[in-house]
Amino acid sequence: MSAGLVIGGKDMEKEKTMIRNMNILICTPGRLLQHMNETALFEGDNLKCLVLDEVDRLMDMGFKDSLDQILVNLPSNVQTLLFSATVRNKVKDLAKLNLKPDYEYISLHDFESVENKVSGGPADEDEEDSKIKAITPQKLLHYYMELKIDEKLDTLFSFLKSHPKSKCLVFFSSRKQVRFAY
Repeated sequence: MSAGLVIGGKDMEKEKTMIRNMNILICTPGRLLQHMNETALFEGDNLKCLVLDEVDRLMDMGFKDSLDQILVNLPSNVQTLLFSATVRNKVKDLAKLNLKPDYEYISLHDFESVENKVSGGPADEDEEDSKIKAITPQKLLHYYMELKIDEKLDTLFSFLKSHPKSKCLVFFSSRKQVRFAY
């Protein structure tokens, strides 16, 4: 498997030759659209899966038109996955316009609150609610701590040292923070 990074500010000619040999392409919406429009041998016909991570952020940053154009340029049999920590109306609108009619909305809620929505709980239920599936594993434990900023890394280190056999995901809000913590 080979992976490539395609982002604005890099040499477009080098990217054009690299793209031809990639199995996985990681890119920004603007640069992908630019390659779709300007790279002669760029084809999405073999594309199996398109992953749009942090869709809410992409929408907030003004990439809705680019995303719409990208989705229109791809074959209809591409599996499209939209990931977002917060699902706002903009993301739901993108899903309605660009995904297949039988798309699934998967949410990480507790099952009872999802079940109430699906079974007709609140009066403001819309068709999106009827497609919700709860997938939070029953054994998954959620914890959080509120800490002063100068205590965060020490607490994280202590937690990781005291749980050496556990799987753990740690999120940071920027690459700089990730590099520093690493």
